[in-house]
Formats: sequence, C-alpha cells, structure tokens
Amino acid sequence: RALGQAHDALSSESPEGGERPPAWAYWVSTAELEVMDARVFTELLRPLRAVPLLTDVLGRYDATHARELALYRSWLAVALADANEPEQAAAEAQRIIESSAALSSDRTAARTRVVLERLRPFPVPEVRALLDQHGHLLLT
Repeated sequence: RALGQAHDALSSESPEGGERPPAWAYWVSTAELEVMDARVFTELLRPLRAVPLLTDVLGRYDATHARELALYRSWLAVALADANEPEQAAAEAQRIIESSAALSSDRTAARTRVVLERLRPFPVPEVRALLDQHGHLLLT
C-alpha cells in the first residue's frame, strides 16, 4: 500500500494552490519506485512480477550508475533463481561481479554473497563455473 501511495504522490502534479508533493519526491524517480516494487515482489517470492520490472528498469540505467546497477541486478538474479532460471541468474551474477569489481561498496559485496549463496543449490554447469571462479567471495 505504501508503494502505491508513493507512486500516486510521485505521478500527481500539484494544481495551483493544491497539495505539495512530499519532501522525498525530489530525489526518488519512477524507476527507483519500480525497483522498490520489484524488491518487494522478490522478497515475497513473486519472481514473475519482479523479473519484468527489474529488466525494464535495468534497460533504462546507464553504466555511470555502477553501484545501483549491481544492486538492482542482485535482486534480478535472486528473482531469476526463484523462477528456477539458474542459468540466467548465474549470468546476472557474473555481470554483478564484473561491474562491481572496481567499487568499494560493502552493500554491493554483501548482495553479491547473497546471490552466490542463493545459487549454490543449483547443479547446472553455469552455476558450477561461476562458483568455481568466484566462490572465494563467499569467504569474505
């Protein structure tokens, strides 16, 4: 419900003399709200709703937002794993690792570990190769 209210507040234009938008609206974009929606769907184990939202948002971000891209890709990878698409999830995990290699972000590192741990049970070659190459990241 709160995200629905946030979407309404962000999308409504304040008429002359009308109610002002909330103070947070100046720094939250529609794309960020869509990511929040997708994160909720991911946590609720609703990957069929999360994956299209995250895929769309990621398509609109450019490489200058490396930290955000890595974080958003981490939720996409988890949602793909939840949708029983470990090969695609492993490909996203590889993108996360490559794009965040130059970042100094504890949050990105933590999310990378979450993704790798989430992929661990899948006995597919793509996941095995990913864990063989980057499994050491689980030890940090």
